[in-house]
Amino acid sequence: MRYAILSDIHGNDVALQAVLADMEAFSIEQRAPLDAIWCLGDIVGYGPEPSVCVRRIREHANVCIAGNHDWAALGKLDLEDFSEAAASSAEWTGAQLSAEERIYLRSLPEKTVIGEFTLAHGSPLNPIWEYLTTTDVAEPSFSAFSTPFCLVGHTHLPTIFLLPTADAELPRFRGSSPGLIAAEHSYEGAGGRLTATQVMTLAPDEIPTIRCEHLTPSEGLWMLPRGYRAIINPGSVGQPRDGDPRASYLIYDDEVGFEFRRVPYDVELTQQKMRANGLSPRMARRLARGI
Repeated sequence: MRYAILSDIHGNDVALQAVLADMEAFSIEQRAPLDAIWCLGDIVGYGPEPSVCVRRIREHANVCIAGNHDWAALGKLDLEDFSEAAASSAEWTGAQLSAEERIYLRSLPEKTVIGEFTLAHGSPLNPIWEYLTTTDVAEPSFSAFSTPFCLVGHTHLPTIFLLPTADAELPRFRGSSPGLIAAEHSYEGAGGRLTATQVMTLAPDEIPTIRCEHLTPSEGLWMLPRGYRAIINPGSVGQPRDGDPRASYLIYDDEVGFEFRRVPYDVELTQQKMRANGLSPRMARRLARGI
């Protein structure tokens, strides 16, 4: 099975079209269509073409959940909790949406479970609002879902959080003393294999424990290490904030793993559309820098 996972489109139809074209190219390359497309919310907000993006997601996505900007455009959230640019954009966006598009956004669930995956925009504990940016914040979320994987968006940052399961085995270094324990995982990316190792010196009668780990993946493949569960963020289609302006999304292949993909798009065209609609100049400028 192959799934495409995207999030945080934010009314940027130019970026969304580029990502959909990349999905099509991937399917042609693999000589098999994708089995499903999942969207993790924030279809609208900030960007100049909210209605078009809603219609495209309705057409292409098999599953979609709600994001905070989707709710803001519907008046379901207090705009005082948003920045000035976000609140202004939410009001403008709400005025652009048709009745049918508003009904669709209102119908989106906050969280859903599909097979081995839990889908939430922010976090499984607080699907609409919580930002998972650090291990201290992310670790409690593992108690809020029981599947091997949880997919989230909201931060606009490609991210992986890992937590060992109760039966995870901690390999020892060869020739090490009984108290020297190592927990190790690898990430296969474009730059080759990266290995992170956590070493603890323990008394023989101590039980080793490993806390939540944080990975920042680059483009390429990643596989879940044995004995771990993961919270995974594909990054943002329409407004990346990791210093890379290219649209970001994810493809999952149950025989290969997760592939983090980046897609260039015409940033200038989106900026022109934002200016033409009187949207925030600052939000338009940041697209070019991916911040």
